[in-house]
Amino acid sequence: MEVHISSIAFVLLLINFGTCLRLKNDTNDISSSNDSINKIYRIGVDMGIINTEKYAVEAFARDEQNVFRDLYKEYISMNGSRLIHYDEWLVMNNFGVLPDTQESLFERKITKRSTADNKRRFVNTVRKGDILITGRGIGGLLGHAAIMTTNNYVLEMRGGNGWQNGIKRNNRQISKHRWFDEHRSDWTTVYRCPNAAVANGAALWADHKYYNPTGGSQKKIHITYKITLNVWSINPSYCSKLVIQAYYFGSGKRKVISRDISLRRVIVPTMIPSYFLAPYKLRNMGRF
Repeated sequence: MEVHISSIAFVLLLINFGTCLRLKNDTNDISSSNDSINKIYRIGVDMGIINTEKYAVEAFARDEQNVFRDLYKEYISMNGSRLIHYDEWLVMNNFGVLPDTQESLFERKITKRSTADNKRRFVNTVRKGDILITGRGIGGLLGHAAIMTTNNYVLEMRGGNGWQNGIKRNNRQISKHRWFDEHRSDWTTVYRCPNAAVANGAALWADHKYYNPTGGSQKKIHITYKITLNVWSINPSYCSKLVIQAYYFGSGKRKVISRDISLRRVIVPTMIPSYFLAPYKLRNMGRF
């Protein structure tokens, strides 16, 4: 489910719920009282973003303290002239919840399967064109995204320290085995476009525009990691922008991605599935 909400409607919603975590003189000062957290949580519930059975308030409070607050501070440090309140930032990021399953990207990874079994399932599942979304926040965004350019390799803008000023040569391609090893403590959700031709086209475009123009194994293109409001430029770029661009530009004349992305401040990893149009809506292949 994709949430569309105007600025006026959002303000009215906050007034109706009697909460607005106002930024104080120090814009990084965020109220973290139990009452404020509960009210924010209720906004997500009443907007249909949060399913209380899948994302309990206790888990949200933990993530709010350990993840959300620091990432919000990163976001406002980048967007000084376009400040939004903490509440609105959480809505923009869909509270870190995947819209199709209503599962939090930050759910603790407790599974009866062994790590080896989980890895085996992952490497046997992923294929060219698949989109990987995991729960590591970078640059003020909740989550991280990448694309499979072959059946064996993942292409990503990894981000990292110094992202505010741009990180040169940040694009990289790694094996699916290494991806899993680096994200073994996080859940990786795998999404697949049902049209194989579109998936292959997106993977090819990403490989040629973000790694090597001829499809070779050696990195020939160097992209700077930086989050900007231009969703169409290739350099600089960031993780979820790479993924959406691949399916927008790599699909030929097919209308795969909603033009609505041009109206966004940024392309948020959690909302990637909602940008796909029928009959190309992504299929959730599981999380690993």
